[in-house]
Amino acid sequence: MKIDLKFPIARPDGSKVASVTLRRATVGDLKAAQRQADKPEDQELALIARLTGLVPEDVELIDLADYKRIQESFRELLDA
Repeated sequence: MKIDLKFPIARPDGSKVASVTLRRATVGDLKAAQRQADKPEDQELALIARLTGLVPEDVELIDLADYKRIQESFRELLDA
């Protein structure tokens, strides 16, 4: 699922990210995110990073309005 960012981010290397592609999650993705972090909010960030191909530091740069849309899209994939 492609999500266009209303507020593109600039990575530390100077490249820009204007959209992300969110793939369906697997049990392995969930386990990896749980191993990466203890707090639920950090686990979610790790999972979103894994599902979009970004690193957690890039996800932290995403505007909250765009992040909310990513969260909603993730929930839609879970319900599909």
